[in-house]
Amino acid sequence: MTPASTNQARPEPAHPLSPEAELDYLLEIHGEHNYSKVFDVVVKQFDVLQTRAQMLLGLVTISLTITGFSGPKIAASSTFSKLSICFGLVFILASAVLMLLGPLQLRWGTRRRKDTLRDSLAHLIVRRNERTWKYHLASALLIVGLTGYVGSLIGYLFGI
Repeated sequence: MTPASTNQARPEPAHPLSPEAELDYLLEIHGEHNYSKVFDVVVKQFDVLQTRAQMLLGLVTISLTITGFSGPKIAASSTFSKLSICFGLVFILASAVLMLLGPLQLRWGTRRRKDTLRDSLAHLIVRRNERTWKYHLASALLIVGLTGYVGSLIGYLFGI
């Protein structure tokens, strides 16, 4: 297989769009003046964000519940376990706060309006992007926190 044929099999990567360019793209897909459909698409994306954030919040809840039952025993087993569980809990709680202040924040899409309908839709996309960024950051914090929690459990099991 030649290098040229390998390049043909792999499409070029897509590039991220600015909110205005994304709005243009959505209008190209759904029709130049079909603002209603574009609004529905963006609102559904907020729904996806909220659903995924609720799932992460469920993991936070499970972690805190388990810690309430077994945390004191794990923490008492060694300094390593104590530090690990504290480290993990700080990041897990930071993740929860970020989710509550980000993707789970309740704000209606029609509550704020810009000068034009087009500007209002672009602003919704900007808000969606901000919440998506907060969701990704909260996910990373949760992973770090769970890693600390698992570390404390490993320390407990191995007597580290």
